[in-house]
Amino acid sequence: MDRLAYRAQHQEAPVNQTSMAAGSVRQPLADEDPVAVIGAGWAGLAAALELVRAGRPVVLIEAAANPGGRGRSLDLDGAHLDNGQHILVGACRQVLAQMRAVGVDPEVALHVLPFALPLRELLAEGGTRGFSLSPRSTRPWHLATSLYRALGGEKPSRRLKAMLGAARMLAQAPDADLPVAAWLRRGHQPPALIARLWEPLCLAVMNTPVAEASAKIFQSVLQQTLRGSERDARLLIPRLPLGALFPEPALASLRASGAEVRMSTRVTGIAPRAQGGFELGLRGGDRLHAGQVILATAPRAAERLLPVSDALAPTRRALSALGARSICTVYLRYPKPLVDLPPLTGLLGQHGQWLLPRHLNGEPHWAAVVISAAEMYPASDARSRWQQVARELEATFPGLGNADFGRVVCEPSATFDARAGIDELRPDVRTGMSGLYLAGDHCARGLPSTLEAAVQGGLQAATAILQDAGRGGAR
Repeated sequence: MDRLAYRAQHQEAPVNQTSMAAGSVRQPLADEDPVAVIGAGWAGLAAALELVRAGRPVVLIEAAANPGGRGRSLDLDGAHLDNGQHILVGACRQVLAQMRAVGVDPEVALHVLPFALPLRELLAEGGTRGFSLSPRSTRPWHLATSLYRALGGEKPSRRLKAMLGAARMLAQAPDADLPVAAWLRRGHQPPALIARLWEPLCLAVMNTPVAEASAKIFQSVLQQTLRGSERDARLLIPRLPLGALFPEPALASLRASGAEVRMSTRVTGIAPRAQGGFELGLRGGDRLHAGQVILATAPRAAERLLPVSDALAPTRRALSALGARSICTVYLRYPKPLVDLPPLTGLLGQHGQWLLPRHLNGEPHWAAVVISAAEMYPASDARSRWQQVARELEATFPGLGNADFGRVVCEPSATFDARAGIDELRPDVRTGMSGLYLAGDHCARGLPSTLEAAVQGGLQAATAILQDAGRGGAR
């Protein structure tokens, strides 16, 4: 799930694995211009680490004071919180590998849950109703029987038809991309199941509603998560703030490896140099020369920084076509610790969609509620939003009581718009200008906008630089 998003491994991503091996780091040439990586989010950090491991000189430039980008830690009201709530799955192999490479043990840093989707529906007439997809395992038969049980209110013939339709959907991608809602109807999924299971799951995975979301990307994530090993489907809830999970150790590793790190430094422009490479303008008037540049920023920022060149027109159009979707995370503080709440609950019929108490993260008095595609759920102001969420939670969990304080953290451009057909429009890591590359979740085709996609996009950009240098120069 994204900011509560499923992260799945995209098998086609070209990732350089050799540079992480012991003894594989080469010494940089003294006169070699560095690779400038603009952006210290998960993509930029992954790219910079991969290049440093390969012996390339790197300068990492970040406008913010802290690393992590759209997956960073925040200190709010005396609590260690995040700018969004993330859950990984075992299929996030590149994220897990990068964590290990910077000294973070996923088995310690992540709380492991077997795959299950427990949900509570707040009824309009009052009270709640439970709904759950809790298979014994992710083997096809166990998944099918769990889905059959979840359809208890339907006729047996319709339950069987939906079960078989879901099995086909999971096994085979649609021939042509179409909205998830249309794909589900073709798979004979009943409207009640779409509303209670597929729609909240799609919002969590894609940050795009079922009426618009790409069925091909959604199916790819489901297949990679549920059709692999049991470990691939495990839900992994961070025990640490996001910054400690990867960005901060990655930054420390880069500094220890000799990379130049410039935090709180904004790039104002990029210009190709006549003799090769680039000149970067920095806020305050400084200039920096780089042999190659990786734009590891959000798409809109990357589009603004692209040099003026006809060769970059296709890249500019691709970045512009991505669109943007927002995510809001409501943080609520309670007088008593929330240790009795389950670590994950889906919320149906409410302003928020997923509840994660923060006791696993060392903040037992706080709860996080995720609102994906938040532009669909407007609120007059932040206070009205968190108070509405708090009232609905109190009605859902009668023993919870009232929150005594709330904060709302919104990312207006948290993800690209993962609508049907978007994969064909996404940019490649190689732009039309020699030596200039993109990195980010928007470059990892076949995945929605997730931490796994960001890491893969960063690794792809680094690999492209190393490959192009091996062929005698950047392309």
